[in-house]
Amino acid sequence: MLVADGGELRRVGAAMLAAAAVIPRLPVQPAVACPLRSLVGVPCPLCGMTTSVVATVDLRWADALAANPAGLVAVVVAIALLVRRRAAVTVHPALAATALAAMWVFELHRFGLL
Repeated sequence: MLVADGGELRRVGAAMLAAAAVIPRLPVQPAVACPLRSLVGVPCPLCGMTTSVVATVDLRWADALAANPAGLVAVVVAIALLVRRRAAVTVHPALAATALAAMWVFELHRFGLL
């Protein structure tokens, strides 16, 4: 089992939500290129996550789903961590691996590589 400190995850989740709320209001939008896609032309499983999280926080569900459905999940998990305040979070490694594989398949399909 993968075990993470709930307090640390809450801080990271709160920072993610705050950044997602602030980014659309900046005069210049930060652009972060995916290193894997830039180097070899293949998107990583996390491609589109920033766009998806920002769109989710901005209540643009269709944009969030189009960019990366995992962004919606990340926002829901971050909010749940802030509300439930658990001391530790446990995730089965097979679940984490399956989620990453599904995200990668989505990205490969989205970019027309599958």
